[in-house]
Amino acid sequence: MKDEAGEDIAFEGALGIFVDHDKTIYVCDTDNFRVLIADQNGNVSDVWEQPDSNLYPDDLLYQPSKITITEKGYTYILILGGYYGALLYSPEHEFLGFYGSHTVTASALDTLTYLWNRLTQTDAKKAASAKKLPFSFVDLCLDSEDYVLTCTEASPDDPDNGTGQIRKLSPTGENIMFKRQTDGSSLSADSINFVEQKVVEKFGKLRKQNIVSLDVDENDFIYALDSQKGLVYVYDDECNLLCGFGGGYDNAKRIGIFDSAVALCICGTDVLVFDNDNKCITVFERTEYGNLLVQAQSAYLDGEYLTAKPLWEEINRRNKSCQLAYRGLAIAYLSEGKYEKALEYAKNGLDYTVYDLAWKAVRNKFILNNFVWIFLVVVALVGGLIAFVIIAKKKHLVLIKNEYVKTALSLPTHPFKSFEEIKTKNKGSVIIALVILLLYYLANVLQAVGSGFLATNVVVHRYNTGYTLLKTVGIVLLWTVCNWLISSSFEGKGRFKDVLIATTYSLLPYVAFIYIKVILSHVLSLSGLRILDAIGTVVLIVTFYILCIAIMSAHEFDFFRFLLTAFVSVLFMILVAFVIFVVIILLQQVGNFFTSVFTEILYR
Repeated sequence: MKDEAGEDIAFEGALGIFVDHDKTIYVCDTDNFRVLIADQNGNVSDVWEQPDSNLYPDDLLYQPSKITITEKGYTYILILGGYYGALLYSPEHEFLGFYGSHTVTASALDTLTYLWNRLTQTDAKKAASAKKLPFSFVDLCLDSEDYVLTCTEASPDDPDNGTGQIRKLSPTGENIMFKRQTDGSSLSADSINFVEQKVVEKFGKLRKQNIVSLDVDENDFIYALDSQKGLVYVYDDECNLLCGFGGGYDNAKRIGIFDSAVALCICGTDVLVFDNDNKCITVFERTEYGNLLVQAQSAYLDGEYLTAKPLWEEINRRNKSCQLAYRGLAIAYLSEGKYEKALEYAKNGLDYTVYDLAWKAVRNKFILNNFVWIFLVVVALVGGLIAFVIIAKKKHLVLIKNEYVKTALSLPTHPFKSFEEIKTKNKGSVIIALVILLLYYLANVLQAVGSGFLATNVVVHRYNTGYTLLKTVGIVLLWTVCNWLISSSFEGKGRFKDVLIATTYSLLPYVAFIYIKVILSHVLSLSGLRILDAIGTVVLIVTFYILCIAIMSAHEFDFFRFLLTAFVSVLFMILVAFVIFVVIILLQQVGNFFTSVFTEILYR
């Protein structure tokens, strides 16, 4: 580049460049604290330096790193390490302020810590305190509608990879990127993990992934570059992952593998990735399959489901693992009125919304075609039940003669009377308690693997029955032991047997509800299941109410002593669980030690 006098202008260390539609070149001369503006021949016509404005903080060093300009002439500039957001300039190059800054999220613990520090503030504590600041943008680009998409620096404190790193900003600077969940709800992009679930190991160290560059193509698909794995992730406007390519775990010199991928750019349908260590640019061309995927998903997002159908069919033929293809075909069949096919593909694509719509249509059609028979069966059942109740009352029929079983079953309607009889007349049974506990465990297993598609998201072959055993039978037994020990120290009268019977008997309403829910989950739609979940919350409250009565009756406590012992029992449960966890870890380490010793002995 040359200035007006024809002298060369050095801009070593420049980190960003942008070419406007009129061929004007903007260079972020980072190390020299300026932006150079030149024509296509390299003649510099203007230089932007730090804005002379009260809106610009004195403590922010002006080191421009990225620049982009909208069709209307608004300019966005990123400052190296700046956490205030992007600098925004008007078409007349007037500095308007900062745009789209991240906010620091604070938990309830952070708020309490802040209040405590304010109350106990000293000069020493103030000097040692650290201020939590938002993370800065590292890249930005514009989509076809001039919305700004940004890439945010990864947080070292975040246990996840890539969470919330990509944002799409409205004119007011708010993140408007959302992901449509399979159940129809929306999830903000701030909560979405844009890379892998697990932290990878590279060069012998665990390294978090970090998206360092992004760009969009003509269809507004987002290409994001991860610097750790060297992968390029492709997302659509609804945060659906289309594919990933590239890579780089080591220093191998292979085409398409990077040592230090630092930037990417979209040129038509090609993706250009710059490798800093190898000093090269790798160009990726879109494959035929990639063209099909982009065309199909674009039509899907535009609502042209039938247009996308043959494309999805071809994609599904080539790749049976493409979840987007199943979803696209599901909604296409739904649009055609082929509801059974829509159910099949929606289930394979885990699309609960389309499955729900198709299931409603199938269910309503079945009811309409068989209404007479259904009506007669319901009338017969209701009439038979009413007649049976009337006859049973007149003839004083006793269906359940076993006093122990009768006491257990009468508990939900008469909890005080039932537990009084268990306590005074010894009508509680350990066998019945264990049967209820077994039914509770089986109910949870059945709920996970036997519920209707809309009511569960468990992958059957990955389901762990041992974990279910721990969170059902294990927790009940742990509560029984801890409450018995703690209550005994508070002069409680209940024995271990009494606490076990009281706890398990209290679970009866909830156990019955789970079995009913499993059956109804094969019939109800999503709206019906939500109502059922609300009823389930009420049943849980009733169960806790019955448990309170049961424990108070078993130990002969008043309500406040029950609350105290229950609270201490829960703390004791946490302590016991922690000790068990530590012991298991120690046993594993001891086992690994002896295994290593035994292996060494074998080799020697």
